[in-house]
Amino acid sequence: MKAIKALVVFMGILLVVGLGLIGYGVATRTGKPETAAKPHAVATGAAAEFGVVTIPVPAGARLDQTLVVGEKVVLRVTGGGAERLIVLDPADGRITGSFVLSPENTKGR
Repeated sequence: MKAIKALVVFMGILLVVGLGLIGYGVATRTGKPETAAKPHAVATGAAAEFGVVTIPVPAGARLDQTLVVGEKVVLRVTGGGAERLIVLDPADGRITGSFVLSPENTKGR
């Protein structure tokens, strides 16, 4: 009987210590706000001047959105016909490509 009492007391102590450790872990993790990863800046040389760049767009079109994606600039042009995405290289202002978005032909399906 003495052994059972000692075992019960020992297990009670283990429960209290375990709950204390869990409480400590929760308190230390919630006490400090997580630091967000700082965006790293890419060191680049001074941008070379490229003068005036003419970007052809249909009549009635307007620049709807400008996005920087990686090392490219994407212009979203709407109106004046089909919507298009124009991809530019900001280093020299050169048009590297464009996407013309047109409705899918559903005839014949």
